[in-house]
This record gives sequence, C-alpha cells and structure tokens, in this order.
Amino acid sequence: MSRARLHPFTLRFSSNYLEAAFRVDYVRRSLLLVRWALVLGLVQYAGFGLLDRWLVPSSLMEVRLVRAGACAVLALGIAYTFAPSFRRSMQVALAAVPLLGGLGVVAMVAFAQTADGYYQYYVGLTLILVYVHVLLRLRFIVASAVGGVLIAAYIAVAAMQETPPYLLANNVFFLLSANLSGMVASYALERYARLAFVQARQQTQNNAILADAFDRLRATQSQLIQQEKLASLGRLTAGVAHEIRNPLNFVSNFAELSDDLFRELEVVVIQSCQSVPPATCAELTNLTADLRHNLAKIQEHSRRADGIVQGMLEHARPGPGVREVVELNRLVADHTTLAHESFRVRYPDTECRLSLDLDAAVGEVVVAPQEIGRVVRNLVGNALLALCERAGDDGYAPTLVVRTRRGFSTVTVEVADNGPGIAATVRERIFEPFFTTRPAGQGTGLGLSLAADVAAAHGGMLTVESEEGQGATFTLTLPLAPSRAIEEKASEPARPEWPRPLAAA
Repeated sequence: MSRARLHPFTLRFSSNYLEAAFRVDYVRRSLLLVRWALVLGLVQYAGFGLLDRWLVPSSLMEVRLVRAGACAVLALGIAYTFAPSFRRSMQVALAAVPLLGGLGVVAMVAFAQTADGYYQYYVGLTLILVYVHVLLRLRFIVASAVGGVLIAAYIAVAAMQETPPYLLANNVFFLLSANLSGMVASYALERYARLAFVQARQQTQNNAILADAFDRLRATQSQLIQQEKLASLGRLTAGVAHEIRNPLNFVSNFAELSDDLFRELEVVVIQSCQSVPPATCAELTNLTADLRHNLAKIQEHSRRADGIVQGMLEHARPGPGVREVVELNRLVADHTTLAHESFRVRYPDTECRLSLDLDAAVGEVVVAPQEIGRVVRNLVGNALLALCERAGDDGYAPTLVVRTRRGFSTVTVEVADNGPGIAATVRERIFEPFFTTRPAGQGTGLGLSLAADVAAAHGGMLTVESEEGQGATFTLTLPLAPSRAIEEKASEPARPEWPRPLAAA
C-alpha cells in the first residue's frame, strides 16, 4: 500500500494519519516493558554503587552524588510513566532518562581520573546503550541521537583527561561497536513493529469487510428464504381462499334466501296468533325472535368471513395492478372523502373534524390507483375508528388531518389523528398479517399488512409514529413519477381541478 511506505532512514510512514495511529498503538504496546526496564535500570544503577568504594576511593563522595542524582532521575521517570501526559511525550521523556544517566557515567569517569574506575566505568555506557536501543523502546532516530551524544561526551571528557591513546582507542572502538550494533537492532525492531502494525490494521479491516459481507449474505439469504415462504404462503392462501369462497357463497346466498322466507314465516306466525291460545302465540313469537337473531348472526359472520377471504386474496396477490400517471392530491382527496362518508353512515352520532392539507407541488405519480386508494381508505378508516375510542372524553375534539408533501425524490401521504395512540408493543407488530387489537368480529388484521405490501410493491414504504395517549401518524412514502410518463400524460386533454373538501361530521 502506498500509504504504508516507510522512509528508509527515519522509518516514518508516508501517511501522517497512519503515523499518528502507529505512535498511539506503539505507546500502548510498549508501556509495560518500559516500566519494567526503568525499574531494572534503577536497580542496576544503584547496585553498581557497591563497587565505587574499591574503584574510586579518592572520589567516592562525588561519584555517589552523581549516582544518587541519576537514580533520582530514574525514579522520576518511573513515576512519570503513570501520568496522562506521558503517552504524548514518551519518546522525549525516555530519551532524557538514559541521556542523563549516561552523562552521569561520563561524569564519574571525569571524577575517577587515574583510579581504576577511570579505566572501567566506560563499560557502564555500553550497558546504557542496550537500554537506549532495545529496552526503552525508543524510535531508531531518537536512540541513534542519544547514543551519539553519549559517545561524543565520553570522547570529549577522555580527551581532556589526557587518556593514553591506546586506551582511548580501545574504549571508543568498543563503544562505537556497541552503538552500531544497537542501531541495527533498534532499526530492525522499529521496522518490524511498524510492519506488524500495518498488517494488524489490514487484518482488522479485512475482518470487518468479511464480517459485513457475511452479514449482508446472511440477510440476503434470510430475505430469499422469507420471500420463498411468503410466495408459498401466498399460493396456499390463494388456493384455500378460493376453496373457502365457494361454500361461503352458498352460505351467504342461502342466508339471504332464508331471510326472505323468514319474512313470510313471520307473516304466517302473526296470522296464526289470531286463532291459537296466547301461550302458544308467545312461544311462536319467542321462537321466531330466536330464529331472527340466529339468522342475523349467520349473515353477519358470513360477511365477516367473506371479508377475511377477500383480504387473504388481496394479500396473496403477487404485485400491484396496472400503474397509471395520476394526480396524487385528487386521489387522496377522493378516497379520504369516500372513507369519511362511509364512517358517517356507520357512526352517525360520532362527530369529528377532518381537514385536508394537500401540497400543490406534489403533482403526479405513477401508481396503481385502486391499490393506493384502498391504502388511503384503510388508513383514514382506521384513524376515524381510533377517534371513536376517545369520543366521550371531556374537552376532547376528535381531529383527523390528511396531508401530502413533496420531497426531493419522493412524495408522502400522512394520516394523523389525535386519538389514543399506539403502544410500543403494538407498533412492533402492527404490520404483521392477521394481527389486530380490535374485538373479535370487528377486524381481520390484514388491512395494514396489505397496505405495507402495496407501498413496498410501489418502491415506497409505510411507517407509523405514535406515543400512547398522543395520537398516531401513518406516513405513506412513494417515489415521484418518471419524467417520461408525465410528458406522455401532458399530451392528454386537461381534467378539471380536484376539489379541496373540508368536511366536518
């Protein structure tokens, strides 16, 4: 990857973003090792003080002061690793600790003068170089600079002390060799750390891509399985509905015929009551009343069964009907008025206010008008029934608002009421087939499920927003009509403007 290229000398990534991410990760991975390295360095730096008595007896006080100062620096370095700011300044802080410790060793060499320590203490610099290049996790460029400064300081002090040339050459050779070996190790460690970081990052990204692909594949598989199940269920439902409709038609037809015959029977019973005892007449009257009640129940439930069968057939239909270019506002207004008038006939004592808020910018859409009209009637009818549930509340004014709006690439039809609202548990299942909260005999549970299917078949969606006790808003979203279809429609004769009714029942 071009962004993961390393500078051959500084080992920096060519991408600043990647470099910043690596440094954060490098600190996180190195922190524990750095703390233990500083603790070990403190123990070793203090422990070697036991040799000062024999190596530099004449300068023991000065050497111990230097060693105490270096140990204090190490202790402060350990404490600073727990500070929040350490993660931002790790390289600078860790470079200062061995630099001061190494300069302390150089100072001990200066104080030792001609004693044995003068010839032996330089070995301490070699040990410090191990910390600089390996244990303290300094970056290659920083470690190389610290090592170079320490060796230069030693050479300067040794030269001022008139060190014998052979001894100076020997010590410098070993120090340079140790520093060069440390630089190679530091370079390799940092390079491998950076490459491992890139590989881990790429692996994480690949895993995320694979996980996302797997999730999408599983979702697609589930969707295909669900579609196949729904298709099979649709075929089964259609077959069952057709088989049920035939005997159901016989039940309905014979119920109507029985109703006609029953009227004739009632006439005969009334005439018979004139020539039979009162007790017999009362018994006949009770029997006819029971028969009338039972016949009414048969007719009622046969109509309900027919509605269920019709809903099943509509639900099993593979797609919407023939699509046409229609004026959405006219379609919404017509079917809203139709649903409202039907409601007024069924519930003449229930008063509610219906208002239409139709956006003139909505224009035309390409839809199956009968399908969308049925959806509008269903939504408006459900909203009006919901208003009935609060009709008796004090100070309550049942209100239903039907509005249309135009978006960037869609149009929406909103049906909002101030009824009792919908509970969260009901909202989760409200578009499931056969799910209903109405009493038995008053709903099939297919209306909203069918409406959602119609919306999806048109490339749109049906959603609901509601809080219990605060009304509900159903939103039908449809795509705008393609421009070519509208241009073809424009060549047809103009139709009169649709009315904007404002009805109150």
